[in-house]
Amino acid sequence: MKILIYGAGSIGCVFGAFLSKAGEEVVLLGRPAQMEAIKAKGLRIDGIWGTHEARDLLAYSNSEHLKEDHAGTFDLILLTVKSYDTVAALADIVNIVNNNTIVLSLQNGLGNIEAVSKALGQEQTLGGRIIFGAETAVPGSVKVTVSADDVVIGRISPNTSLEKVEEIASLFSFAGIKTRTTPEIDKFIWGKVIYNCALNGLASVLNINYGQLLDSEHSKDIMRRIVGEIYLIVQKKGIAMEPATKEEYIKTLFNRLIPLTSSHRPSMLQDIEKGKKTEIDALNGAIVRMGKDAGIPTPTNQMITELIKYKERK
Repeated sequence: MKILIYGAGSIGCVFGAFLSKAGEEVVLLGRPAQMEAIKAKGLRIDGIWGTHEARDLLAYSNSEHLKEDHAGTFDLILLTVKSYDTVAALADIVNIVNNNTIVLSLQNGLGNIEAVSKALGQEQTLGGRIIFGAETAVPGSVKVTVSADDVVIGRISPNTSLEKVEEIASLFSFAGIKTRTTPEIDKFIWGKVIYNCALNGLASVLNINYGQLLDSEHSKDIMRRIVGEIYLIVQKKGIAMEPATKEEYIKTLFNRLIPLTSSHRPSMLQDIEKGKKTEIDALNGAIVRMGKDAGIPTPTNQMITELIKYKERK
């Protein structure tokens, strides 16, 4: 299978390296410093999944050059750009795909799958939820830091071949990234949104890792309020969540999800430290907008959004 990783940052590079080592033809598109390092010395992955080196990768930092060399040849595109770059990325991708190319969004936040399906059609769109973390130490070297569960992928159209979805999941698992399929990908994406909304912004404001959020009843109470506001919106939308109630989710968050990822420093905090834009508008900010549309107050999510906006400016 010929695979393009569009937006080969930390997460995208992990997929690219593992899939390349498994024998797939992988092309990366990412930022110049990362791509130049990979072209010069290959890609190294360290951390909790062991040490891996991939050298048979084609790396591009210019999408026009990529299109000239590879347009129409990809079987699968993994979309791993930040949510605020989704629309711009899709303007490129529509000129790269063929009629059978599958585009799998492995992004944080809300609205990404809808944007992909609008640009390419539902049949060529898959959604995914990842809940492992990775950091780029230096260009060309990525460390996998935490993992709370398997990758989950699913189709959004009944016209998309289930065999194709299963094939992609098996491909990832064979490569070393455990992946399963689901007929209810929305449920998993919303679960990741709640996880990110509860942890990323608050830990970034406090400049701490996930585990330290459990050190105080004050921070735990803020997380409870964030989750409660989101569950009201989800219930009004009629999305069947797992766990079904906010109380069950909070118990899972405090007792399993945070302990499994306790040492992780949120990517949002890393973006702030690097002077980059965050994905707050696709996370807590999106919850605020949905709350207004639904007539549901979201004061805690609004507070987190405003504090992150302040830190972005600083």
